Amino acid sequence: MKRIICATALTLIVVGSLPTASAQTLTVTVDCSRGQTIAHALRQGDSRKPLVVVIRGTCNEHVSITRDDVTLRGDLTTEPTVNGPDAERDTILISKDTVNIEDLTVMGGFNGIRLQGPFVAGVRRVLVRNTANNGILVRAGDMELLDTTVENAGASGLVLGRAASIRVVNSHFRYSHFMGIYAQNNSTLTINGGTVSDNEGQGINVDYGSDGTINNVEIFNNATGIEASTSHASVGGGNNIHHNREHGVLAQAGAVLGVDNNTIQHNGQDGVVGYLGTTVVMHGNEITDNGGTGVSCRSNCTLQIGGARITRNSDHGVVIQLGSTLILEAPVTDATGNGWVDLWCGDTESSADGLAEYFLGSTDGCTDFNN
Repeated sequence: MKRIICATALTLIVVGSLPTASAQTLTVTVDCSRGQTIAHALRQGDSRKPLVVVIRGTCNEHVSITRDDVTLRGDLTTEPTVNGPDAERDTILISKDTVNIEDLTVMGGFNGIRLQGPFVAGVRRVLVRNTANNGILVRAGDMELLDTTVENAGASGLVLGRAASIRVVNSHFRYSHFMGIYAQNNSTLTINGGTVSDNEGQGINVDYGSDGTINNVEIFNNATGIEASTSHASVGGGNNIHHNREHGVLAQAGAVLGVDNNTIQHNGQDGVVGYLGTTVVMHGNEITDNGGTGVSCRSNCTLQIGGARITRNSDHGVVIQLGSTLILEAPVTDATGNGWVDLWCGDTESSADGLAEYFLGSTDGCTDFNN
């Protein structure tokens, strides 16, 4: 009887030491130069377990990921590429959860990478280029984008829709035929670091009830650098918004915009614009050398400024007009040295609060609430 008990105990110990099925990962290498395909690799093993597909060379195919826990990883010794040959199909379509794409070039196709559905994906160190439509499209999902470049998209570089969310770190969006980044339909964009440049439309557009937080990004050579419509945008510290063909930052149609500690300079028209019922709150910005007015607030706009340097703009330093309100606060805003009047109030319905205490520069037509 004692020997039976000991044998049973030993069996329990051995079984307990085995790894669980969920911890086992299958790794498959696809050598595209030998005619192997990613589609075949995605059918390998147990679909309930994690799968890593290592890609060598250029695969001319459209990839549909329909299982969870998949990683597509490029072998960097072989210039790994997924090229979608059909401009009416997405090059990589993700329709399952916990998918990662790493160290690859993704090119061609309709959208380069599309995340469809309430799933989570990561894109790291990827070059997405030469797509017929968008570089990356996220619809209703959640994505992290790290050290990635999107260029030469037929439409926009990155598009969010249907309450999608994305965290973008140190990535670049350039040469798109529409916008660099477009967040719409209650989506959430968080971007820190990188560049948005040389796009034919807006650099970044936050639209239709969306929320954008933008920090430490260089935004240049777009139509307008940042635009927010019927949304909330926080243009936080460290952004350099320059040499855009139209405005540096534009808020309209009831948007709420925060602009803090940025450099906004050498844009073709106004540095910052708010109109049609917007609220613009600004602290500590340098707004200089723009081709129009430094800061413009029109059509029932509320503008709050503290501690700004607004100088050497071609037209006025600050304009409030058509029933708008300017609220000045400490520290003092220096608006001297602009091409026309440093602060111009364009009608009797527009007024300034705190003008005597917190504004340095010439004024015309303004009524101070404090006097």
